[in-house]
Amino acid sequence: MALVRMKRAEAAAADGDVVERLWSLALARAVQEEMGVPLRLVNFRIGRCSLAELVELLPEPSLICALDEGAGESTGVAILEAGLMAAMVEGLTTGAVTVAERGAARRPTRTDAALLAPVIDHALAGFEAGAAEAGLSDWARGFRFAATVDGGRGLSLMLEDVIYRLLEAEVDLAAGARSGKVLLAVPEGRASVATIDRPASDARFSQDLAKQVGGAAVRLDAVLMRISLPLGVVMGLQVGQELALPQAEIGRIAMEGLDGRKVGGGRLGRQGNQRAIRLVAEAADVPPPRIAPAVAERR
Repeated sequence: MALVRMKRAEAAAADGDVVERLWSLALARAVQEEMGVPLRLVNFRIGRCSLAELVELLPEPSLICALDEGAGESTGVAILEAGLMAAMVEGLTTGAVTVAERGAARRPTRTDAALLAPVIDHALAGFEAGAAEAGLSDWARGFRFAATVDGGRGLSLMLEDVIYRLLEAEVDLAAGARSGKVLLAVPEGRASVATIDRPASDARFSQDLAKQVGGAAVRLDAVLMRISLPLGVVMGLQVGQELALPQAEIGRIAMEGLDGRKVGGGRLGRQGNQRAIRLVAEAADVPPPRIAPAVAERR
C-alpha cells in the first residue's frame, strides 16, 4: 500500500513538472508573439484550493478574468496583479515596457481587459495544445476569456463552490523591468465540453458547401461609433486629420454588413502587430453604435 502511494506521489510530481513547463512556455510565447516582450515565470506553485481560499489569494488590486469552456458558463479564472497588467498594456500600446516601482499600480478597467484578452486566449490555446499532447488535457479543456470580474465578491458569485487546481507564479517581464503575480485556477474533475456527445456531422455537405462559398468575398464594417458632421466640415477633411470620438468604447464594436444590418459584436484587440476585432456577441445582443452629438460647422 505504501509503495502504491509513493508511485502516485511520484506520478503527481512528474505531472506537476510538465504542467509548469507547459504553462510557462505557453504564457511566455503568447506575450512574445503578441507584444514582442520577453517573459519568464519564477517561484512556480501548483496546488488545490476551495473557492473561498482562491478569493483569499487574490492580489489587490488585480485584473480578474473569468474563463469558460465554450458553453457560455464561467468555470475558471485567470488573474493578473495590477502592476503586471499595466506593464502588459503598456507593452501592447507602446511596444516597450518601462521600469516602475511595484505597488504603484492603477485599478484595472474594461479597456485593459479588452486589450489583454487576445494575449490570455493565445496563452490558454498554447497551454491546451501542449496539455493534450502530454495527456493532461484536464488542466486546459478549451478555456478562453469570457468576462471581467469585479473583486473577490464577484468571483464568489460567478464561480461554482468546488475544488480548483491552481497555478501560481511570479512573472518577470521585459528582463526585470516589471514583475507581478499571475494565477490560473480551473475546476478539478469537471467533464470537458469537448467530450459531450454530439450528432455526427455530414462531412460531404460541409465539403460541398465549402466549394460553393469558400472563395466568396464578404465585407464587414466594424463600427466603433457614429458622428454627425456638416457637409462643409466633411468637404474640408484632410489626410491625417483627427476626429474626436468622445464616447467610443473599444469593447463595444458593432459588425455590420453592406446593408447596414448588424451581424455580430466584438471588441478591439491586437493580433501580432496588427489591430484585430474579436467577435464576442450575437447580432441580437449587440446594442446600436453610439452616436456623438452633431458638430457645428466652423465659421
